Amino acid sequence: MKRIFLFGVVSITIFVSCKHSPDYKSIRDEVVAIHDEVMLDAEVAYKNKRKLDTLAGNLDSLVKVYSGMDVLKEKDTVAQLQHKLSQADDLMNDWMHQFEADKGDKTDEQAASYFANEKLKIASIDSTYTNLIKLSDAFLLKFKK
Repeated sequence: MKRIFLFGVVSITIFVSCKHSPDYKSIRDEVVAIHDEVMLDAEVAYKNKRKLDTLAGNLDSLVKVYSGMDVLKEKDTVAQLQHKLSQADDLMNDWMHQFEADKGDKTDEQAASYFANEKLKIASIDSTYTNLIKLSDAFLLKFKK
């Protein structure tokens, strides 16, 4: 009877301790899922940057189509958007080069903490891309006829 009771207590203790160890794999999976979404945003941002490049080269001739356009102001806006999109690309590239997808020598707790921190970083990059895509889409929309 004591053995059955002792076995039950040990089994419950093991079960409870396993439940409390962090699940770094699920956090890592969330990071990878966000990364995949950001990669799609990076493609849209790249396309917008190419459109801005084309627009920058044609702004002087667009004065005829868009009378009253302040070319200097529009060139400045294009340059700012291009710069911000490049910065977002740099952030993404830096993150990807530094990201370690393997647990390595980390404990489960250390790995969970690492992946939670990386999740915050990639979510911030995602937010940056989302905002820049909205800004560049809105700006480019002004020149569609």
